[in-house]
Amino acid sequence: MTPLATVLIPAWNEGNVIASLLTRLSRAASEGHLRVIVIANACTDDTAEVARKANPSALVLETAEGGKANAMNLGYKSAEPGIPVVCIDADLVVTADDILALITPLINSTSHASCGQMVPDVGGSSWAVRAFYNAWALNSYFAKGKFGGMFALSAQGAARIFPLPRVTADDEWVRRAFAPTERAYVSGSRFFARAPKDLATLIRLRRRSLRGARAVRAVVGQTASENSVGTMLSQALRRPDLWPGMVIYIAVMGIVRWQLQRETPDTQLVWERDTGNRTTGVRLK
Repeated sequence: MTPLATVLIPAWNEGNVIASLLTRLSRAASEGHLRVIVIANACTDDTAEVARKANPSALVLETAEGGKANAMNLGYKSAEPGIPVVCIDADLVVTADDILALITPLINSTSHASCGQMVPDVGGSSWAVRAFYNAWALNSYFAKGKFGGMFALSAQGAARIFPLPRVTADDEWVRRAFAPTERAYVSGSRFFARAPKDLATLIRLRRRSLRGARAVRAVVGQTASENSVGTMLSQALRRPDLWPGMVIYIAVMGIVRWQLQRETPDTQLVWERDTGNRTTGVRLK
């Protein structure tokens, strides 16, 4: 049978967490509903081995060349033609049903890209990090879903954007490749992302995210709707319970912007990730 979608999972040293995602997709893959492709890029751990054990129906590719964009380009070459493509970060928690919901608006419609609802998993986070995410949720950007972490493309949409350029903020690049009328938000498709444990890690991740978004804007320009801090403040003023989180949000983003201004070309090449959240994944022996 022809699968309903190809799922691309780029993975760099994700041996501790990737089994959790792949086991949730194993039934849909074995029954032929999803073609799952894992691209282990420049890994120095057992990511590929863990992936093969967790989901024997998945195609696991290995490459010595690093880079998420390169990994997705390599995986796309093995995608099933003529069907949607779903790109998922290896450390997310998402089900096959959420993926199938995400591709629904791409079939027989004018939508060529879709995204769902990201739910931060703050169970292991400090109070300050939890407060930050409470305020972060007020950002008007999320009213139309979040491309970061997981998004889907129609067959035509995928053909438009692949091969991806070597950019850090690949999700932002993809989002901007489609007009608002071509993007769909599927509120019923949710994925869980582990939040950082402490503010220092949160700042590093926000720095990486903002750095990548700025690089994309330098190429394609900035849209008028991107500045939503004023909207966030107006909403927070009516919610005293969110005032501490809003203070933390403003402080964190202020520190991030100050640090970015002081960066040198060498520091801009450093890939900042939350390694603390990659020690608690589900592993198969």
